[in-house]
Amino acid sequence: MTVSLPSSFKLFPVSEYFLDSTSSVVRSKIKTRVQRFWQTSPCDSSFTNEAPGTLAFFRSLDEHRYKVHWQLQSAVGFARTARLRVLEIGCGCGSEAERFARAGADYTAIDLTNAAVSMTRRRFQLSNLQGSYVQGDAENLPFPDGSFDLVYSHGVLHHTPDTPRTIREVYRVLSPGGRAVVMLYYRDSFNYHVNLGIVRRLRAHLLTMELGIKLARRIFGETEEDLRRHAELIRQDPDAYLDMENILNRNTDGPDNPLSQVFSKTSAQQMFWQFENVNTEVMFWNPNWLPGIGKRLPRSTENWLASHWGWHLWIYAQKRDLESATAKATFAARMFRRQRGSGFAAAA
Repeated sequence: MTVSLPSSFKLFPVSEYFLDSTSSVVRSKIKTRVQRFWQTSPCDSSFTNEAPGTLAFFRSLDEHRYKVHWQLQSAVGFARTARLRVLEIGCGCGSEAERFARAGADYTAIDLTNAAVSMTRRRFQLSNLQGSYVQGDAENLPFPDGSFDLVYSHGVLHHTPDTPRTIREVYRVLSPGGRAVVMLYYRDSFNYHVNLGIVRRLRAHLLTMELGIKLARRIFGETEEDLRRHAELIRQDPDAYLDMENILNRNTDGPDNPLSQVFSKTSAQQMFWQFENVNTEVMFWNPNWLPGIGKRLPRSTENWLASHWGWHLWIYAQKRDLESATAKATFAARMFRRQRGSGFAAAA
């Protein structure tokens, strides 16, 4: 079978994929699919052969997670969360949850799936840690206004249909002066423009042949099961598979992942418009994006690549303090009265 590239194929797609204009009915259906997908495969759970729910299972997951995402712990700053009320949106298998709890935070987890909530609760039981666990929707957080001092989410909110709504919810449940630390997939990255936009789309040709599947297995390091699932999806509808939105979905968190979205620094700033002190940082470089040489690069080179073209866009933001917001409003009103008095407002 031959896969023909659709006429819409572009080497460097520049559109951002986030569902800001879809109907509420469509979003609800997508969210149901997202929930089903992650219910069967909680984040990181496939990276170990240990029995699920055992201490060895969790330790194995953590070893893999912090080896791959070696910047993650310093990016979060667990040591600074002692005595803070922390909400984690999307707890997965509880890797960060345990670190928040051990740092002395008053920890709460919320996840769309019962699987992740149960897994995190089990981890805490094994480690004699205290926390709260809620199955719920990030787009409608079941907490009162001002309930938390820190809201943290790593690689989760780009999987929900209405990401801007989740950011508004984060702002609402934060206390005045509280902080948000959120990681989203980065549009202006090597992974999006080159690996997904070019390599993965061209790889579809390989996956239509048995020899191609074996070759792709060696080059990309994916499991044969996943590669064969990709091949099946290509055979079903080549044009649909090669659509950039589907390439993004199917090549980020598994071939059956129903939704992933990407964000630029500009779109992130727009979503966090209510916050102050909004800062962004780009991290994470996967050596597999450069087959053959990626794992031979020195750490300094990998750091440079990650900071310029990495896949993870971290957003650090602070909810406006009430006193600060009042002071700014008072200052603005005072300046406006002065301008009116001097005739400047009229002249403008």
